[in-house]
Amino acid sequence: MNFTNPNAFWLLFLIIIPILIHLFQFRRYKSLKFSNTYFLSAVNEEEKRSRKLKHILILITRILLITFLVFSMAKPFWESEAMQSQVNLVVLDKTPSNLNFAEGKSNPIVDENMSFINQLFEKYPQELKVVDQSNQAVEPYGDRNIQESKSIFNLAKILDENVKGEKILLLSDFQKPVIDDNLEIFQDSSKAYVFMPPYLQNPNNVMLDSVWIQQNKSAGENADLRIRLHAIGNVEEVNVALENNGQLIGTQQLEMDENATTVLEFPIKRFSNTNSRTFQITLEGDQLDFDNDFYFSVLNQDRLKVLSLSVGKKNELINTVFENEDLFEFQSESLNNFSFQDLDEFDLVLLHLGDELNNFASSALKTFAAGGNNLVIIPENNFDQFSFLEDVGFSNVSSINPTDQNAVRLEIPDLQNPFFNNIFSSIDGKLSMPESKLFMRWTSGQNLLSFANSYPFLTLSGREENIFAFSVPLNEDYTNFTRHGIFLPMLYKIAFSGKKENQVQYSYLDEEIINIAISDLSSGDIFKLRQAEQELVPDQRISGNQLRIILPQEDIKSGFYDVINSKTEAEVAKLALNFPKSESENSYYTRSELQDLFQNRNNIAILDGYDFSSIDDYIAETKRGFPLWKYFLVLALLSLLTEVLIIRFLK
Repeated sequence: MNFTNPNAFWLLFLIIIPILIHLFQFRRYKSLKFSNTYFLSAVNEEEKRSRKLKHILILITRILLITFLVFSMAKPFWESEAMQSQVNLVVLDKTPSNLNFAEGKSNPIVDENMSFINQLFEKYPQELKVVDQSNQAVEPYGDRNIQESKSIFNLAKILDENVKGEKILLLSDFQKPVIDDNLEIFQDSSKAYVFMPPYLQNPNNVMLDSVWIQQNKSAGENADLRIRLHAIGNVEEVNVALENNGQLIGTQQLEMDENATTVLEFPIKRFSNTNSRTFQITLEGDQLDFDNDFYFSVLNQDRLKVLSLSVGKKNELINTVFENEDLFEFQSESLNNFSFQDLDEFDLVLLHLGDELNNFASSALKTFAAGGNNLVIIPENNFDQFSFLEDVGFSNVSSINPTDQNAVRLEIPDLQNPFFNNIFSSIDGKLSMPESKLFMRWTSGQNLLSFANSYPFLTLSGREENIFAFSVPLNEDYTNFTRHGIFLPMLYKIAFSGKKENQVQYSYLDEEIINIAISDLSSGDIFKLRQAEQELVPDQRISGNQLRIILPQEDIKSGFYDVINSKTEAEVAKLALNFPKSESENSYYTRSELQDLFQNRNNIAILDGYDFSSIDDYIAETKRGFPLWKYFLVLALLSLLTEVLIIRFLK
């Protein structure tokens, strides 16, 4: 046992007071005369012995009362393992996941931890140093701004720059990477650590896994925005709201089982007058407190530019498909008179090929296809350009003998082929397929539609899988395909297969470099990022039509940033930034898990409560060991009570 205030033992001399009282009982005796004292002698002896015992017991209780009071004032304590060093470094975790609400608390974890720091500074102003996970000093009652781009907790770097830190108090949400990434550091017994985890059990959450756009079956003005959500724990009810440029365009409600994954669909317009559109997804629910907003932008899909090249009579049925001005910019030209230097302006070329194709046109069309643009080859009745087909990837092309050009039914397509995604959800086995005469065949490429005898009807080929070829002229002399129900969706799918289906763009704050495609870039251009009143000029590089931005990690926030050309003040792109994905993963160490993990580590203390009193009591124990003064005070009171009882009941 040790004493904080040993000078108090001088007060033990007060014990002499009850001793003196016991030795000198200053009582006035009154004489009473009796005629005969013989009968009182025995009673007198018995009372004298009883009084003597009573006085001795009272003396003992008074001596004990003074002794226990003096010991209480001396503040005794037992030495403990906590006394090996004092808490002199506090590390505050300000990564985004600390915006989650602490269990049983009405404030986010970072706010609760900041409150603890304020109280520590009030009570121990000269003894503590507080830093965040980036080793930036934290001042009492300062701004607790979350460092949104920071998802890495490097404790080794903090300790290297704070070598005087002997015992470290870690204030964190204890997301598992905080511990797992620093396990080797915790093995160093020369440092001591104090943990105060906020969770007794992991909270429930819903994490937004991914967002993409998929063309719907109609290929009309709308597309399907798809959102994949993943539940962590049981989530009773979630409201998912979608905003476009700040306007609410749809909501959905759902319940999710434990660790379930679901995909939601929202219809959005495929086309817009702006270069890009901003979208925000908000998740709302009683159990959802953190990272409920996800930001992304959608690039505008311009109308598809379609060119039809033919020599003779135009195929009006095919041309009619592309006359929808909401979807297509359609142009029909003569194969012999077209200026092929303008070919790159088009997304899709329909080549009605007969017996005429000069070398310049052939070379231009091959270059067009080699660039990844869609080329559809439709033979005419007089087709003889077999060498051109072989040059663009079709092997062993040959014509069918006219005597064998009988009508043959087409096979039902294989719906497992990715090409048929979003064309047919299912096809009845009894579906009546179109018929066609045989015209020519080849032995390479991927047959999307085939005859019952396995000859090709529509084949996909090319290094970029962007060259489509029909083996039959698409006129009524050969086939009824153009009158069949699968004709329109098949042609729409061919047309839009050249457009990237997923035009969604979003990034995460922990990405160091972001590439943005911008047309008409010049080497002297300088771009800045603007969000409300904030403007940043990040480090940047220009390569071709790519702007490479190095994100300023310390200043960037989640949300939308306009990418502005500093010279013209024109907005050239939208940048959508979100919390690092790792911060949304709801994996935390609970108190019991930490106790199991570090049960054999004497240099790690795990506090039982999540409040300031837990920290204060631990620091008091660090300074004074395990305090005993309260127990001596209780013993003093018990001594006083004992004296009262002796006086009252012992006769």
